[in-house]
Amino acid sequence: MTGPTLGDFCNEEEKTDYLALSQHVIQGLGYVDENMKLDMDHNVISMVCEMNDFLPEGIHLRAILEQLYFRFCYNKTKAFKESDSTQNDLLAVLLHVIDRVPAKEGDESIQELLRLTPSEGKTVNEDALAMWLETEELLMDQKEKIDALNIDDSEKAKISLCVPPASEHGHVGPPLDKGVYEMIITKQKGFREDEDLDRRNDLKRRIFKLGHICQIAHNNLQQPHGKYDALEVHFRRLFNNIKYSVADMMSQLTDQSDLTEV
Repeated sequence: MTGPTLGDFCNEEEKTDYLALSQHVIQGLGYVDENMKLDMDHNVISMVCEMNDFLPEGIHLRAILEQLYFRFCYNKTKAFKESDSTQNDLLAVLLHVIDRVPAKEGDESIQELLRLTPSEGKTVNEDALAMWLETEELLMDQKEKIDALNIDDSEKAKISLCVPPASEHGHVGPPLDKGVYEMIITKQKGFREDEDLDRRNDLKRRIFKLGHICQIAHNNLQQPHGKYDALEVHFRRLFNNIKYSVADMMSQLTDQSDLTEV
């Protein structure tokens, strides 16, 4: 599994550094100790491993799990965990990490929608701002760890967020697109009429990706012998909401009138 890939073999290239590179990275990220023994909850590490198609998202989701646990699980009542406002807050934190799509110039960003920045006629939501800044700090810390790794920049890019976090403390970071958040919290039945096909397909792809990541996180974290199993209820509820949202979108994308009929 750590030998040359099929592409390497066909190009007659011998790659022997994959295992050493992997060990260096997981040590640098704090996943294992100097003896290559797990230094973290094994359910968390299995979650990251299963997100091999979403490595940056998996690595940075792991970085905020402690925040998610204390904010949404520790000493929290059942009513709190099952409330819509809690689900909306959780979604905002997850999209902050997983759905890093830049907002188009002139469009309202998710930061503006959440009232994290001052704007005309709106006051700043201090609680939401504090939670966002806490997440941003964790993303900045993770970026510092990745930047400090003694590996090629091309390898760092494979595990770095496509849109990096803020470069200075106390900043909300680059403006991010609000589309996924808005669709899910409003329980929007499909797409708006003013959204073109490219926008619709982009939102569908991003929401499906979010649901897939929630599914992987749920299936791993709910395993026994780990404190993060308390997050199970949140990932399960969000996944169910996404499942119905995707069904509505697919119906709208595929249930079109037959233009060949005359």
